[in-house]
Amino acid sequence: MPDPAPVPMSTEESAYFAEGCDLFNNGRFWHAHEAWEEMWKSLKQRKAPEAEILLVQGLIQTAALLLHHQRRNTAGVTKQWQKLAPKLAGWTSMWGLDIETHLAMVNAYADDVGTWSLVAADHQLPQARD
Repeated sequence: MPDPAPVPMSTEESAYFAEGCDLFNNGRFWHAHEAWEEMWKSLKQRKAPEAEILLVQGLIQTAALLLHHQRRNTAGVTKQWQKLAPKLAGWTSMWGLDIETHLAMVNAYADDVGTWSLVAADHQLPQARD
C-alpha cells in the first residue's frame, strides 16, 4: 500500500519537525522528543489524519527508545519498541524521511538489548530517495 499523501504542515509544525530532526540527528533524543511532541499536539488539535499523528508519535517513541538504549534500560527499550513498531510499520517514506529504513535500523537497537554494542547517538534519520 502506498503511503498517503501528506496534508501540508503548518509553518509551526514544519519548524517543530525540522527542529526535532536536527536534535535527533545530533543525539539529543530528549529534546527531539519535546520538539516532536509539540508537533504532535498541533496535529491532534487541528484533527490531522490519524496516520500522520501516529507517525509522529512513533518518531517520539523512537527518540525515547534511543534514550533508554543510551541508559541501558532494558525495560524502557522493550516497551518503546512494542509501542512504536506498529505505528511505523507499513510506511515507506514521509516528510522526506525513509521510514521503512528507519524502522529497520531502530529494530537493531531493540535487538541490541543486553549486548549494548550499538551507540544510539550514531543513528541518523535516513532521508527518503525521491
